[in-house]
Amino acid sequence: MGTATALIELGDRYWALGLPAAAKSVLSRALEATGEATPALRLSEIALAQGDARNARAYAAEAAKREPGPATKIVLGRAQLAAGELAAARMSLLAALDAPKLTLWDRARAHLELSRAAHAQADPGAGPHASAAFESALVATQQQPGEVDLLDEIAAAVVAHGRGPDASTSLDEVRGKPNVSLCAAALLAARLAAGDPGVTEVMVEDELAAAEAERPTAALRLRRLERRARRSADPSKLVPELDAIATSDELSAVDRARLHFLRAALCEENPATRDRAEESYRKGLTFQPGHTAAACKLALLVLDRGDQAGALAEIERALRIDSSHGLAWRNAARMLDAQSPSLGVVVGRLLDAAHPGAGSATGGVTPRLVTATAEVARHDVLAGVYAHGHRVKNLLGIIGARTRSVRKIAAADHDDKQRTLGELSEKLRELEKDVTALYEEWAQYLRSMQSPTPTVEVVPIAPLLHEVVISAQARMQSVPIVLDQAAGLPDLRGDRMLLREALLNVVSNAAEACGTTSGQVSVRVRAVASGASAGAPILEVVVADTGPGIPRAHLGRLFVPGFTTKETGSGVGLAIAERVVSAHHGRITVDSEEGRGTTITITLPTDKHGLATLPLWTNAEKHQ
Repeated sequence: MGTATALIELGDRYWALGLPAAAKSVLSRALEATGEATPALRLSEIALAQGDARNARAYAAEAAKREPGPATKIVLGRAQLAAGELAAARMSLLAALDAPKLTLWDRARAHLELSRAAHAQADPGAGPHASAAFESALVATQQQPGEVDLLDEIAAAVVAHGRGPDASTSLDEVRGKPNVSLCAAALLAARLAAGDPGVTEVMVEDELAAAEAERPTAALRLRRLERRARRSADPSKLVPELDAIATSDELSAVDRARLHFLRAALCEENPATRDRAEESYRKGLTFQPGHTAAACKLALLVLDRGDQAGALAEIERALRIDSSHGLAWRNAARMLDAQSPSLGVVVGRLLDAAHPGAGSATGGVTPRLVTATAEVARHDVLAGVYAHGHRVKNLLGIIGARTRSVRKIAAADHDDKQRTLGELSEKLRELEKDVTALYEEWAQYLRSMQSPTPTVEVVPIAPLLHEVVISAQARMQSVPIVLDQAAGLPDLRGDRMLLREALLNVVSNAAEACGTTSGQVSVRVRAVASGASAGAPILEVVVADTGPGIPRAHLGRLFVPGFTTKETGSGVGLAIAERVVSAHHGRITVDSEEGRGTTITITLPTDKHGLATLPLWTNAEKHQ
């Protein structure tokens, strides 16, 4: 018994140090040395943290067999949920809720997992279970504060399922009681992350400070440091404070990953500390291997220091985590050299990482496709530059001719000085118009090649679209533009001016396409279900015209800067729209048929966390 206890303590220590292999080895020995459930529970929790659903399920089942209590049933339910066994997970969790010895914190965890299971099955019970989790946590934290990361998860679920106002009311009823600030801080942070305009950083910081004053913990210090890092002019100065927190034994595995990822973010901007950033990302990924964004950032750091083999291994890791992650594929594209003799090997490894077996199946064909794609992309860019360069050449010729004309008028001996000044003024006005047009066209063309960085604000979609339609109608008065908006549309989170420009470009482009016909444009907007775990809806804007349509051969090039099917078009409007939509983590797609018109569909998440959860590709990634 003493040996098993010592092994469990050693395993916990190894896990806290970020040594999962050593922790699992020691805990496996403890599992053999005792009939208690503790080693199996620890092994299941490590497997869950590492995204290993199969082993998590096996160890949790063993723990439940050894000690069939509510705690083991909850871990089993979590493992079953991770493995996709939704019905079995709900049965295990409901059985835990019925157990007589269920603690308040276990009740909160069980309701949270039931909320997730219900959401995965599109069950309306997701919201009530989230509320029940918060109510249990609110009572439990007054008696015995639990893990802060669990409170964060519960608060996020409450807000995602629209139960934030109910939770705020419950909080107000127990104000002044012990540790209530801890729950208030978690709820406010979740509301702020979801874009609630009624919450500020100061409000969250005040509640965190109050919670830490009541009960100082490493987890609360970490959250306060995260918020300070967002406001600091030199966040790298916070690294020593983070290092001090890292020595604490209080942090959960989730918070340890959070700490290492924050330290990495603070260090990666400075070339002198990038090695520390790389080390921190690696440490964080030992605790949370399923963090795709961290794996992608690590891959870029390794690639930046010239380690091609190491970067390829990290990109493979990211693709194994999430084969639909856009940044992982963009990193993969950086590894491809069409002239390299090892192109086939690299492509095969990347395909196998994303879809095991795909490398061997398509390894011979894909390198040729990659090379051809690179040539097509190069041709498209050069074609756009040539088209604009040709127009600039013509404009410069006109400007030169008009400049010479002005010089001749000025040099001539005119008796009528008033008439001479009038001629000069008119020629200079024409020259100014040509130069301004050239400047604006090139400024827009260059801007279309950049990926904008939006400023996140709350953007009501209804008045924005109304304004866009009025502006587009003013440009093309001969083409009717009809706006059809569903009632009760949610607000967007993003940059209003960028979104306005993108939508105006799309609507105006549709109206211009109908300019030579008797066509019309319709703009329809509605909210659709997200499908992401956060549950926030997605806004869908459909712009359809009855113009001449676009040849199918041109559809893949519509978002290339400079490409246009119009004689007088600049070819940058849709390119800018695509980049703005992509910067807001949305999608833009085109469907067109010659003779029947064109439909452009834009989907935009309505919460800034949901922005990153869209699994599908943007058009920019599709056509790279």
